[in-house]
Parts: sequence; C-alpha cells; structure tokens
Amino acid sequence: MRYFVKSFEKENVTLTGYIHDVSNELKNAQIRPAVLIFPGGGYFMCSDREAEPVALAYMAEGYQAFVLRYSVGEKVPFSQSYEDACTALEYLKENSDELHVDAKKIAIAGFSAGGHLAAALGTMGKDKPTAMILGYPVILSSMGDGIYKEIPGLDEKVTAETPPAFIFSTSNDIIVPVENSLKFAEALNKNGVEFELHIFRNGVHGLSLAKPLTSNGERSMVNPVVAEWFTDSVRWLKEIWGDFYADHTSELEMTVNGAGIDTPVKLLLQSEGCEAILTEHIPNIREMLKENPMAGEFSLRIMNHYSPEIITGDMLEEMERKLAALQ
Repeated sequence: MRYFVKSFEKENVTLTGYIHDVSNELKNAQIRPAVLIFPGGGYFMCSDREAEPVALAYMAEGYQAFVLRYSVGEKVPFSQSYEDACTALEYLKENSDELHVDAKKIAIAGFSAGGHLAAALGTMGKDKPTAMILGYPVILSSMGDGIYKEIPGLDEKVTAETPPAFIFSTSNDIIVPVENSLKFAEALNKNGVEFELHIFRNGVHGLSLAKPLTSNGERSMVNPVVAEWFTDSVRWLKEIWGDFYADHTSELEMTVNGAGIDTPVKLLLQSEGCEAILTEHIPNIREMLKENPMAGEFSLRIMNHYSPEIITGDMLEEMERKLAALQ
C-alpha cells in the first residue's frame, strides 16, 4: 500500500491517499475505481471518525481511497469548501495514471455536511463524479441556519446530468432530519436519476460505519443494523460499475475443463500436446509472443477475429478439432 498526503496551499486543507500496490498477481486490478471521502462536521471541522476508517474500509474492498480535509471554520464560506472539493476531484482525474485510478469510476462519499459538499459536487460541479454515496446528508438550504452559514439547497440543483446516488439516513435523526434525504431522492426521481435510498428505523446522527471502531466509545454510535449501509454501498457500486473482471481461463480450469480455442494462448503453450498443435499451424507463435507478450492473454478465437491473416478460419476449425481430440 502507498500512502500520501497532499496539501492544496490552504491552511489545513489536505488530500490523503491510500493506494494499492500494483502486482503481477492482480492483473485485473492494475487500474481501480476510487472513492473520495468528505468527512462531516457542520463545516466547522472534519471528523476523523468519518475519514480514515471509511477510507480503509473501501480500500479493503479493492478501491483506491482518498480523504479530503476541506476548508472549515466559522468565517469560511461554503464557496471555499466547494472550491476545495472541485480541486480534489480534478487532481484525481488529472493524475489518474499515477494513482492507478479509473477516471471514469470515481465516487464521492460524504457524511452530514460532507454529504452536502458531495451532493454539491454532483449537482453543481462542472466536472462531476460518476457516483455519490451520501450518509445522513445535509441537503436543504434551511439547514444553514443551524450552522450560521449560507448554503445552497441541493434538492433544487438536481438535473438529469446528476450522477447516481446511494443515500442512507435514520428516521429519528434530530440533527439532520430525514427530510433532507427524502427531498433529495424525490428530486433525483423527478429528473430520472438512478438512486438507492435506505432509511433505517433507529439511529443517532453521525454514525459513520456504526461500528465500535468509529463509536468514540459511545454505545449509541454502535448500530449493527445501520452498519449494513457499507456492505450495501459496495454492492451498489458493483451494480453500476461492474466488479473486477474474472473471465480469463486459469491453468487449473484448463486442466479440469479441457483446452480449446477459447483458452488463452499462453496457457495452451504450457501443455505439450496443445503446444504441438499450435506450432504446427503457427510455427513462429513463441516469437510472436516475445514481441507482444499481451497477445498471450488472447484466445485463438480472438486472434482469428483480429488477425485473420495469421489464423485463418480454416486453421481455427482445424485446431479446434485437434484440441478437442486431446480431451
């Protein structure tokens, strides 16, 4: 794992990254989706309980994870916090290669006031994330009265271009009433934006992961029912983005299920009988793979599709018949 902290030339504004190492044994995860987290804290602070623990939880699920500690304080206007959010998302996209991030799969996860900031980026941002995860989010402009700040009402900012959202809240949250989540979901529905909404029966405000780790020792902050939101959010991300691919045939599968024209060429060459068939029809096959190692990941059928001058249709049929005879 690689860890870094980047400053944005503003006091106490940092982007912390938790990056998976690149491994030859994880070829299907060289580039990963990312989750950028905005902790809550009423725009007066950034809660540690909603920062690193959440980032590491998503990292454990295979995502690149980042935490933005944005501008906060009594005299800090919303516009300054919003500028920090835009800068952080822009940084992830501009440096996606170095960070091994799929720039088309960046979700913003925000809690309470951080949920307001995340929803603002999803509704108002010129450059938007591709998904939003909103935990007990502040949405309504009237909530600004309680924190003595002027904030936009984000239910009024939703358009058809707003990215999909996963929202969770509790019905008896007295700090950020459930109306905020309901109004936002209503606006998403009106504009044809996909969303998933979870309203849990019981739970105080600011639960984070709702587990002992993030409880600060308070019993009320542990709620096994609400804690299911995290697992549900990971499932939801996989539904909209897909999971890490796992469609290659392994050597074990080839041994059990038999080799054929849909088996990667590099695996066929590991079998003496299969290698003899390949070299009979493509004498320079090993030289070809030395020049282009990635070609070994392709099957004979795919090679025929993209390079019919190397593997003709007749050759493919002949090799298919001979490989089947080895079973």
